[in-house]
Amino acid sequence: MAIQDEVEIEVKRFQITQDLIYWIIAGVAGLILVTLGIIDVIATQKDADGNIISDFITILDINDFVILAIIVVVGIPTFLIIYREERRQARIDENLPYLLREISSAQRTGMSLPRAIQESAKRHYGPLTPELRKMSSKISWGIPFSQAMEDFQKAIATPLAQRATVLILEAERSGGNLEEIFEATEKHVQTLLNLKKEREGAMKPYVWIVYASYVIFILVVVILFQTFFIPFGQANISTDQTAGMFLLNIDLDILEILFLHMLAIQAFFSGLVAGKMSKMTIKAGLMHSVVMMFIGWFAFKILIQPDNPLISLNI
Repeated sequence: MAIQDEVEIEVKRFQITQDLIYWIIAGVAGLILVTLGIIDVIATQKDADGNIISDFITILDINDFVILAIIVVVGIPTFLIIYREERRQARIDENLPYLLREISSAQRTGMSLPRAIQESAKRHYGPLTPELRKMSSKISWGIPFSQAMEDFQKAIATPLAQRATVLILEAERSGGNLEEIFEATEKHVQTLLNLKKEREGAMKPYVWIVYASYVIFILVVVILFQTFFIPFGQANISTDQTAGMFLLNIDLDILEILFLHMLAIQAFFSGLVAGKMSKMTIKAGLMHSVVMMFIGWFAFKILIQPDNPLISLNI
């Protein structure tokens, strides 16, 4: 096995280990939060009427700990792994047209393909640079150009780069001038990048609409609690006062849990929709889900929770 192949394997092992560490940290943090919630439930003491006498943690309960654990378990790997991979792919796609243009220009000056790639590898193309140097070394060692390009394609592994390498390989197999192939591919990649930027720019308003819809959902829940559930739950209306027609028996604790779960579920799936619209991937939506779940939980704690709300709306 070549030395560079061994280095590549070690780099991949390091990345896998680093990702595993992130998942372990997130899992341990989530487990700690859930454990604190269970301890809070066990340590809470109530009297005969169900009123809390002593509480281990007064601000948070088991449902809060579970929601925070989900946010942490999903949030840490999302922001550290998925965001890092998205940035890597974005930098590769942005530098790919410049690389293809540089190789094409070098070949037009009379350089051979290995020499053109070697000269291009001396410049900085972000994450493409180490993979470009590997491809240059493989070509200089006598490895066929098609094999070196396929290895390059597998290493960078972005949809746009895969399209570009497929075009180059098919054109090379069918025969033709390589510098013209690289130039045509560069124009094609640049066109796709421009279309991608236009699509993302056009979809940004819809992503904000998803956030606005979630905020409106939170406001509707707040208004329901402040104007209906809490007043009627504290009114203690009996059957005599309503002439036996109906009895309002509203358990605010159950409603708290119900609406907290509704806010979390709504935030999770709304975030996935926002990510799918903006980046065309469900994984990108996890970042939106984490942000919206935290917004929903925070709004619940300061506006909705009737036991001890931090902010009370006079509606």
